[in-house]
Amino acid sequence: MKATEEFAIGLDIGGTKILSALVSENGEVVSEVQCDTTGGGENFSHQIISAIESLIKKEDIEMNRIKGIGIATAGVIDSKKKEILYANNLNLENFPIGKVLEKKFGLPVQLYNDANAAAVGEWLWGSGKGKHNLIYITVSTGIGAGIISNDSLLKGSHDSAGEFGHISINLNGPLCPCGNKGCLENYASGTAIAAIARERLETGEVNPYLSAKIDKLTAVDICTAAKMGDSFSIELLEEVGEYLGLGIINLIHLFNTEAVILGGGVMNESELILPSIRSTVHKHGIQSMVEQVKIEKSSLGSYACVVGATGLFYCKVDELTALPN
Repeated sequence: MKATEEFAIGLDIGGTKILSALVSENGEVVSEVQCDTTGGGENFSHQIISAIESLIKKEDIEMNRIKGIGIATAGVIDSKKKEILYANNLNLENFPIGKVLEKKFGLPVQLYNDANAAAVGEWLWGSGKGKHNLIYITVSTGIGAGIISNDSLLKGSHDSAGEFGHISINLNGPLCPCGNKGCLENYASGTAIAAIARERLETGEVNPYLSAKIDKLTAVDICTAAKMGDSFSIELLEEVGEYLGLGIINLIHLFNTEAVILGGGVMNESELILPSIRSTVHKHGIQSMVEQVKIEKSSLGSYACVVGATGLFYCKVDELTALPN
């Protein structure tokens, strides 16, 4: 680390963990600190502040070398007011995280939806570098998307664009917590993978890899069994790929993108799902559109959100349109 080098602090806030990282101007994570998320409210402020202070103390870095703090979080946000309006997994409502951190550290703060942050990270430093149009999709507990169109991040009128997991693919499907029926999240998220497998196994089918875990089954278990050659798990993940592929076709047709980049915990096992996604897209999409789109795994991986959250602090003037104002 050069004595004069400047950095930005990135925060990736999730329901189970908070990752804070010191990020350089080339998108490299120089140092990181991770802690468990232990609750919302006033205690949450202390958790965030402690995570940042631990990072600064770990590297013994002067505050004048830090350009700002970028935050990526799940939930409904207001990027202009820098508030988390609602985050069920964090037990937060109308939380002014920007004001809290600006007052504590005297640094500028930027707030992103987590999928948007990851899209910016991939656009600036990852698989989407050099592209003008890309869509980042996170497949984890839920499903979301961040969309870069003609070098601009599409946020919508209230920072809620990209709710890819809540497009309906079956109007007669199961009720989603959002109030809609047949949402993509009910068929292809990590939560759905475990739920579908559990439902099918409860019919009495005996599976040497999964039956003993049926009460605590997770998507990780399904992926592990698939890698061991379990046909039940392989077929289920192929179905997941088909559902994601059908959703991705709609995005390609709508936005005429150059690349679709997939990240999130489920895509850690991308080799089990990507072939099905690609074949579905090429089978059912408009050929002149889909054949020009690269569909690939995130190159930033688990750092996509925390790195992307620092993007505004490193953009050139002509790139500012792609980031929140």
